[in-house]
Amino acid sequence: MSANHPTDSQRLKLLVITLVLTAVISELLKLVVNISRPCQIDPNMYFSCLPDNAYPSGHTSISFSFVYPFLGHILFPIFYVLALLIGWSRVYEGFHSWFDIGGGIAVAGLSYSIAESFVIRQKNVVFSDNERPRQLVHASVGLLLCLMIWFAGIDTTYYFVLAGTCLGILMIHMVLIGIKPLNIDILLDMLERKGTIPGEGSMYYALGILFVLGLLRGNSAAAISVILILAIGDSVSTYVGMNYGRYKLPWNKSKTLEGSIGFAVGAMCALLVLPASVTAIVILLATVVESLPRLDDNITVPIVSSLVYYLMA
Repeated sequence: MSANHPTDSQRLKLLVITLVLTAVISELLKLVVNISRPCQIDPNMYFSCLPDNAYPSGHTSISFSFVYPFLGHILFPIFYVLALLIGWSRVYEGFHSWFDIGGGIAVAGLSYSIAESFVIRQKNVVFSDNERPRQLVHASVGLLLCLMIWFAGIDTTYYFVLAGTCLGILMIHMVLIGIKPLNIDILLDMLERKGTIPGEGSMYYALGILFVLGLLRGNSAAAISVILILAIGDSVSTYVGMNYGRYKLPWNKSKTLEGSIGFAVGAMCALLVLPASVTAIVILLATVVESLPRLDDNITVPIVSSLVYYLMA
């Protein structure tokens, strides 16, 4: 088995765990995230409605639970098209907005990342000798998204990220089956670490941003703060950890105390956007989440951070 091509039995395990986690996480989020459905706001425009909260779209999250485990598999196109159609239908019927659809896509992605940590225990991720290009892109994309939110608004930024994410998932599948559009393999070789699914880190990064923009759709300052924490904090953490890291974390031998301190220092730039006590709490919690083993911090950090902002801001 390779990280790129799980066996059939592993795909089945990934699917089952992803489905269960997605169902549980989606229902828990609906209990704490008080966002109304479009049909609740304007019932005269729609034939029917549902009484519960909207975020995230449960139908979308469940349908995308079938997408991630089958990346690189012959069944992927079927599951992917069906998932997209289901998401579109929920918007058309007034049960959800596109923000809720992105939240569902992200929740399924989070569940899949957790499932991977249980099923695929040996990824053998290889860090490049020079992580600067990867981290430069990581930080630059985050900063560009923050500027886009500032000048164009969350709505425009969200649709841009949603379209890019959906296209990116498709391109990952194409690379896995041997189709490499626009010589994307060259870019992946430069920016992605060996031993992971090609484009996996970028996919989780985009999914995390989708969740942030959907949940914090009414709080641009909080959304920008979370993106800065992810983009700058993680980049500084990698740089400091690789160049100056000496003391390994007891719970995660692949990361260092110096790297975690670097994350916290880099994440403090969020205080420039939203100088509040809740931002300090978010930075502290994000530093802890980033240090956890096996889980991809590109998706865990923004989801946890945005939830704290939503509940406390």
